[in-house]
Amino acid sequence: MPRKRQSTKARIVKSAWNLFYKNGYEQTTVEEIIAASKTSKGTFYHYFKGKEALLNSLSYLFDEKYEELVPLIDDNMSCRDKLLYLNHELFDMIEHSIDIKLLASLYSSQLVTKDKKSLSDKKRFYFQWITEIIESGLESGEFKNSSSAGELMNVYAMYERALLYDWALFKGKYSLTEYSDRLLPHVLDMFEKGV
Repeated sequence: MPRKRQSTKARIVKSAWNLFYKNGYEQTTVEEIIAASKTSKGTFYHYFKGKEALLNSLSYLFDEKYEELVPLIDDNMSCRDKLLYLNHELFDMIEHSIDIKLLASLYSSQLVTKDKKSLSDKKRFYFQWITEIIESGLESGEFKNSSSAGELMNVYAMYERALLYDWALFKGKYSLTEYSDRLLPHVLDMFEKGV
């Protein structure tokens, strides 16, 4: 997949979440976000109604991380190893640069929002790329074809959401990355043996 140029919206999101992590959500102002993202006030409000609207934008940050990883993936890696690598890199980024209280707020807001649920939006780069990797694993016989790529994608996404939820629930008392590095191979064993 070709790498996309960072959009203005993605630049605002990344700047905002960096500030939220460094200064805290409450202490970060819209003006600081505008300055850090090198945009104008009009541009900021074109994309977001206010700072609160950024809480639902974490999925953009996740997708941007995946887009950064595209050129780093060796095409000769097994599909299993690609998934292990991507999960490790994403969770490492989350563990070391996302405020856990904001992650918890995002997860709770996704349960009650009447707006589109960003974490489950199948149009996201995350869903498209992971599905593509899973499809490749099914076509090559690496993953058993007892389930469709869509079904396996749902299992994979559910696994990641469950770990993020649990990590937030326990306020980061353990390493998200290390825990997932130990558990994800067992999930992928099921992909290979059949779900």
